[in-house]
Amino acid sequence: MSPRRKMKTRYRRFSQFTDIGGIKSAIGEMRGLGYPKQPPLNKQATGRERDSGFDEQWFVETIQGKIATHPDNSMEYPFFGERVFDEPLVGFVRGDDPIFQDLKRIIGPHHLTPAEIMAWQADNNGVPAPSAADLSVVSFVMPITKKTKDENASQADWLSERWAQTRMHGELFSQSFVREIVTYLMSRGVLAVSPDVTPKMRKMRYPNVGWASPWSHRHIAYAAGLGTFGMHDFLITEKGCGHRVGSFVVNLRLEPNRKRPDDIHAYCLQYQGKKCMKCAARCPVDAITVEDAHDKEGCYQRVAKSIPHCNQNYHIFIYGCALCATGVPCESHIPPALRKNVPG
Repeated sequence: MSPRRKMKTRYRRFSQFTDIGGIKSAIGEMRGLGYPKQPPLNKQATGRERDSGFDEQWFVETIQGKIATHPDNSMEYPFFGERVFDEPLVGFVRGDDPIFQDLKRIIGPHHLTPAEIMAWQADNNGVPAPSAADLSVVSFVMPITKKTKDENASQADWLSERWAQTRMHGELFSQSFVREIVTYLMSRGVLAVSPDVTPKMRKMRYPNVGWASPWSHRHIAYAAGLGTFGMHDFLITEKGCGHRVGSFVVNLRLEPNRKRPDDIHAYCLQYQGKKCMKCAARCPVDAITVEDAHDKEGCYQRVAKSIPHCNQNYHIFIYGCALCATGVPCESHIPPALRKNVPG
């Protein structure tokens, strides 16, 4: 039983020193360090073994099953046993979709394409890099539970305790179950990689965009047709913006199962000319404005200051906020007035 499973009746003490999971997660996110070695590719798998059964339905059902039954999809004390996430949304985007070149321009040249991250994995295993046309990206959205969203919506200054645990355990759980899927695929001869648990994943300040990573799960989810962006920069999906997102790349040709809107703000009331700005009213540091939308640097500074709050009050080494994603019209669904913008 892992140390996290044992925390039924007591808090951690001195979490800034003892919460190893949280510290490793933060270091990994910022420096690309501390992750387990990549699973090796089984080069002996036959073509039939490699391709058998790994279709779109397999990925949807596998991800749904992981989130429904995995023991790590749960909170710690004092909420032990509560689920972190509800049933996910799953989408696919082809590796040669032109949007990945667009992301090089919109986010920056540092943002990896599926072909680039898969070439790194192929080189690790001494095999030729697949072409972009032979790759697909699997994207998923994990809605946060209503109880957690309600608790965070009741906060005015700092993230709630359930949200802090979700920020921590959700990240670790997402990485854990994706690594399980990637490991299984590699054992069957299918080249696969989860970019956010590789040394390539280093969050930095980049020119023009500020704090960013070389692999944006949110932009991948938009590419897969799972949602569009709001004033707060969260992704608004059919299950709202109170969620966590993830993605991984596979050497398989999977068919996209959703159409993405041309308008990257199709589900945001304010961007669609319907006065809202509820997210701005929720921000404790006025980092969202009509004129400038989301001030990423101001947001980052506030989020960084949440670490002492979480350590002192929740005994967990994590940072976060997301007040602007809760208690707002897009928290748990696309606002009804904009559902007509969903592609048919």
